[in-house]
Amino acid sequence: MEENNSQIFEVGTVLNDKWVILEFVARGGMGEVYRAHQLNLKRDVAIKIISHELLRELEEDEEEFENALTRFRYEVRAMAQIRHPNVIQIYDYDSVTIERNGEETVIEYIVMEYIPGRTLRSTMSEEGFYPEEELTREWIEQYFLKVLEGVEALHEEKVVHRDLKPENVLLDGETPKIADFGLARSSLLAPVTMSVEIRGTPPYMSPEHLFNFREADEQSDIYSLGKILYEAVTGRIPQGKMPFRTAKLDRKETPFFAELDRIIQKATNEKKDERYGSVADFKKELLDLLDRDREREEVPTSEITSKTDLLSSRRMFRAGIVVASVFIVLLGYWLWHHLEEARRIKALGVKNGKLSSSIGSKAQPRIASNLPRNLKGRDGAVLHLVKGGKLDLSGRFAVEIGQEIDVKSFYMDETLVTNHQYVDFLNEVLNEIEIDGYTVRRNGKIWLNIGEILEGYEPIVYLDGKFQVNNPAHASCPVVRVTAYGSAAYADHYGRRLPTKLEMLYAMLKGGVPGKAGNSAEPETFPSPVILFKPNAFGIRGLNSMIGEWVVSGARLSTPGKGDEINFFVVGGFEKRPDRPKEIPSIVKRQPWEAFEEVGFRCVADVGIAYENNSNSVIPVEAKRRAGIHLH
Repeated sequence: MEENNSQIFEVGTVLNDKWVILEFVARGGMGEVYRAHQLNLKRDVAIKIISHELLRELEEDEEEFENALTRFRYEVRAMAQIRHPNVIQIYDYDSVTIERNGEETVIEYIVMEYIPGRTLRSTMSEEGFYPEEELTREWIEQYFLKVLEGVEALHEEKVVHRDLKPENVLLDGETPKIADFGLARSSLLAPVTMSVEIRGTPPYMSPEHLFNFREADEQSDIYSLGKILYEAVTGRIPQGKMPFRTAKLDRKETPFFAELDRIIQKATNEKKDERYGSVADFKKELLDLLDRDREREEVPTSEITSKTDLLSSRRMFRAGIVVASVFIVLLGYWLWHHLEEARRIKALGVKNGKLSSSIGSKAQPRIASNLPRNLKGRDGAVLHLVKGGKLDLSGRFAVEIGQEIDVKSFYMDETLVTNHQYVDFLNEVLNEIEIDGYTVRRNGKIWLNIGEILEGYEPIVYLDGKFQVNNPAHASCPVVRVTAYGSAAYADHYGRRLPTKLEMLYAMLKGGVPGKAGNSAEPETFPSPVILFKPNAFGIRGLNSMIGEWVVSGARLSTPGKGDEINFFVVGGFEKRPDRPKEIPSIVKRQPWEAFEEVGFRCVADVGIAYENNSNSVIPVEAKRRAGIHLH
């Protein structure tokens, strides 16, 4: 998260009673981008703003100010026309008046789909894919063709992007989505007068784009796409290399790269009339190349047939007998070997396994190497994959844990559960709970104690027959005074569970603890929005911080079965020594009905071993079923 003292909105600001600002993301030439949460629909969004005051600082000329404002509004109209899986979706457009520097300032903003993390740049190498044909084919099929489909959808709606580059293609999991339409133009809209200032990114700009911005059209986007393909094959475009020229591969020894070079040259031809007439034509040539390349790799059936015909029937008969005999011998050996192995495993049981009884006695499941790194829960939570491994706690923890432990892979919530998430949960189960003064119960078990926590801080209230966040600025702060019963009930409601002690320790110790790089400057006051905590190596925020967290004993269950069958613990919290940040956190056994002003919780989800195909990637079915999650 980028820090900037002159940000227009502070974390916690609420826009039009609907959007809560969670995080400052970036500053661009025309405004700022924030991550926010939509309270009524329970989803994170990206908000791109443009301040009239900021524009006047950037554009001294009043005409240019009006042009910049018009470009911003064009972006809204251009994006609103498109509904395509490879184009980022726009949700809303509005304005708000705020007081800034003693004066009222109008802020216009677009609310868009929020895509965290990577861009197309992360799929490319600085060395390029050459001479690896297979890597090049895979990249074209998995990413570039989908980018072409997104641009094709833009052009069908008469929208020209005019700033296509790897950084403007976001990755939703492994699905590319075209974004940043600040320079987009629709032929259905009136043109905007432009100054002589260059608008765009030179390495990807066509010659006509450079010399006359208003002449940049669909062929200009095709040029940019060709340069992206060229860069993927050869590596980053060298600084200082003359742009606006036809791109050519320096090396093209194989038929595949020779044909790819021809396609790149045609797409990036300096004369726009000699480029592809449409993105569809560009895409077709790439598909034809990939198809021809596959055909060359296949062994022709006629060749096999001709060789087979040369064999006499006698030789074929003898060869068949030999092959069948060898097959029978090998099959017998295989059956004998595996039966013996099964008997041996059964005799050994699990006593020689490395898994501690506190995490379960089942064998470690096979974990697919292509698991999605992020998942998204039905409550809007983002979960990150925590890849399992060995955890050495010898001399650092309770004696019963033992020495070196194998911890299974799992998904963990990026942040603690927030006030607004818990309020939404309570309202969803309103007919199942009881409100007794300041206590929320279900079946006689205390879930939550509401009321004032600190002077002036009463985050959750019950008014007019439903629960509410008392002050929208506190919506993104962690929920506290929630019991283990209330935490486990929330996790179970959304198909997840509470973390075990070992999972929490593993995420803390293996992911990095406060004080290491990337984890300094944590908030020192309470309450603080969960997004302000820096992520560790797994992407998890706020571990071992000022807020303690509910965990369970080794049982991998979400809710207690009968009374105290499952032991509950609180990990970390305010008692953490600030002068000893690398110290392992305290783990204290607590009763499940207790509630504390400095204790909250987060959820985890198991990794499944069954899989199904999805248009985006392969998703673990078991994890999806139990956790109520989808690819993020």
